[in-house]
Amino acid sequence: MRLHVKPLILAAGLAAFAAAADANTLRFAEGQDINSMDPHAARDDFALSLLCNVYEGLVRWNADLEIEPALAESWEAISDTEWRFHLRKDVTFHNGNPFTADDVIFSYHRAGDAGSPFAGLLEPIAEVVKVDDHTVDFKLKRKYALVLNDFAGWYIMDKEFQEEIGSTTPLDLSSNAGGAMQTMANGTGPFKLVERQPDVKTVLAANADWWDEKKHNLDEIVYTPISNNATRVAALLSGEVDFIRNAPPQDIDRIEATPGMKVMRGPHLRTIFFGMDQQSDSLPGSGVEGNPLKDVRVRKAIAMAMDVEGIKRSIMRGNSSPVATQLAPQMPFYDPALEEPIPFDPEGAKALLAEAGYPDGFTLTLDCPAGSFINDEQICQAAVGMLARIGITVQLSMHPPVQYDTELPAGQYSFYMLGWAGLPTIDPYNVFNATVHTPSGELGAWNPKGYSNARVDELIIQIGEEYDPAKRQEMISEVLKTQRDEVGKIMLHQQFLTWGMTDKVTAIVPGDEYTRFWYYTMN
Repeated sequence: MRLHVKPLILAAGLAAFAAAADANTLRFAEGQDINSMDPHAARDDFALSLLCNVYEGLVRWNADLEIEPALAESWEAISDTEWRFHLRKDVTFHNGNPFTADDVIFSYHRAGDAGSPFAGLLEPIAEVVKVDDHTVDFKLKRKYALVLNDFAGWYIMDKEFQEEIGSTTPLDLSSNAGGAMQTMANGTGPFKLVERQPDVKTVLAANADWWDEKKHNLDEIVYTPISNNATRVAALLSGEVDFIRNAPPQDIDRIEATPGMKVMRGPHLRTIFFGMDQQSDSLPGSGVEGNPLKDVRVRKAIAMAMDVEGIKRSIMRGNSSPVATQLAPQMPFYDPALEEPIPFDPEGAKALLAEAGYPDGFTLTLDCPAGSFINDEQICQAAVGMLARIGITVQLSMHPPVQYDTELPAGQYSFYMLGWAGLPTIDPYNVFNATVHTPSGELGAWNPKGYSNARVDELIIQIGEEYDPAKRQEMISEVLKTQRDEVGKIMLHQQFLTWGMTDKVTAIVPGDEYTRFWYYTMN
């Protein structure tokens, strides 16, 4: 018998090696790691764009950013304030547990937990009622036009599994309390977690039991965070990885000139801007009395100091488009009539500062993320020099994205960079709700101590309730114009997507930047 053991073992080993060699493994790199495997821990676009392959919502955005059924196969509005969802039957989580209405109700309470970043997304929901194991009713607090949009970004978790691992509330990223969700996941999506080493790699394998039609041919996805741009590009060009998002603008030509490489482009829904404290009576460290940022003349002077065309040319290498409002042209209800950016005029800016009572300028701290947005650090460094030209001394402070995403909404920054794409709702209401409304409860969570206008606040609520598109357009345009004229934000640009990959990869480049790997193939 011993004579046959070694050949059998060798044959099995060769078969395993051949299977691994034949496997379609997509090796993916990005500049940061995801914050956790918890889809309710943070409304972080990058984390959610990866987790959408593991977890699913009742509905989802397809390749054309249109709503389609997911864990709910159909739905209907029973009234203006009540929706019924019919859940798919015979769907299982990755551990084999059946998906039922109990998981939907559990996920609603978990994501809506006090302090959860998704509480605002689910705020219009008053109650979720189980009709039967595969039917749930959502009762609303008021008329709300964006139920389906919001549900596309709210992922369903396995009640039984979350109770077993002791994670019935979202992971607290500031303290890592309930840290099991750093390395564990159990969804219903097209890919399942097989390995997780935070800051090292995350490995997903195709879910053979996925309920949907298989559109991809991937067997495995290996995600590796590589923070340094040059190192990440080098990994692509050397063949260590197959795909990087947001290829640095300065490296695009080199990638495209390399045999076997390509760059796929697309406009992003995200616009980049500077937000600021417009409510505090003083500005710590400014060297002047009061808070200069409360004065619209000062805010306009700052906007006039920003050479956005220079940023486009020198930093973004043409891969951006200056904007006057927070809506990208590809966003629903964008109004081209409002596209009148504040002109670049340093001399005019200095005159405005003098008129506002700051002829000698003042000192300002600019807080920026390091790696959240395309060339964010370079843009912030350029802004330091631009503001120095008009007499404003800027102290630049860079932060890791996870720290930044915690401290910014907590109101710890007076002047800061932010980008917003209206995700996951893909509607102006999300942009306004999060970054324009006066901070109040779940509203204005990303506008700490920021822009505030009572009429605008009133319109934002009405926009969320209005079903008629023409009426919504009228109100949305008024909000955009009012905030533009009052310089509620210092608008910079819309960033473009430039995804570098080997020509073995066929991908989609949607405006929300989500990596929906079930549409990817490799040859």
